[in-house]
Amino acid sequence: MLRNLARPALRATQRRCASTTSVGSEIPLTNLGLRWKTLSAQEQSSLAKQLEKAQAGEWSKMSADQKKAAYWVAFGPHGARTPLTGPGHSVKVVAGATAVVAASGGLFLWMRAKGGERPATLTKEWQEASNEYARANKINPISGISSEGYKGAGFVSISKN
Repeated sequence: MLRNLARPALRATQRRCASTTSVGSEIPLTNLGLRWKTLSAQEQSSLAKQLEKAQAGEWSKMSADQKKAAYWVAFGPHGARTPLTGPGHSVKVVAGATAVVAASGGLFLWMRAKGGERPATLTKEWQEASNEYARANKINPISGISSEGYKGAGFVSISKN
């Protein structure tokens, strides 16, 4: 008996909820990009479904406003595609880039200071000895240090001792 009494009340509640949650298909499509933020999430969803149904048919039968609205809903700058620009965005980008460059410069200088002694192969004497060895063993005889008329520095680089 209790079940029979509860059912009509439940059905009435379901009908009432269904009528309040359904949004009419009278959402105008003109200037959708400007009005999108003012629409509720329910209206946005309803509009997206409405446009999906229109796209399921022949596209030649869709109006220009429907095509523009469908494109905007699919690819417009809203939701996850909202651009990250805003007040002070360029300042943040410049500050971040400057911080990264400064940190990498500081790391370079710290590593250079802690690096210790330079390798023996970077001394001028070692490089000159490498030139003599290359000439004696005729290394790169076509265009290198062992070629005729070679006027380059060979393995000697301009560096401090």
